[in-house]
Amino acid sequence: MRNFLTARWEDLIIANYEVDKAILADRVPLSTSLNLESGRCFVSLIGFMFRNTRVLAMPVPFHINFEEVNLGFYVTRKTANDVRRGVVL
Repeated sequence: MRNFLTARWEDLIIANYEVDKAILADRVPLSTSLNLESGRCFVSLIGFMFRNTRVLAMPVPFHINFEEVNLGFYVTRKTANDVRRGVVL
């Protein structure tokens, strides 16, 4: 199976912030819930450089090396056998 997207992540920086969980309540995907740490809700601001980016092994002009900034929060989903954790970007 071919990879759709390949790249290196470099110069990564992450900043975590506590937020009121009510801010995210209507953004939580169906069948998941906020993943709280000691009752506290966090979001993460993540900045990095995408390097040598390829789509289906081919470079896309002007999109080979570029900055990326993501804002994400954390969720859990209960299955029949366990609890799975994820990130919503």
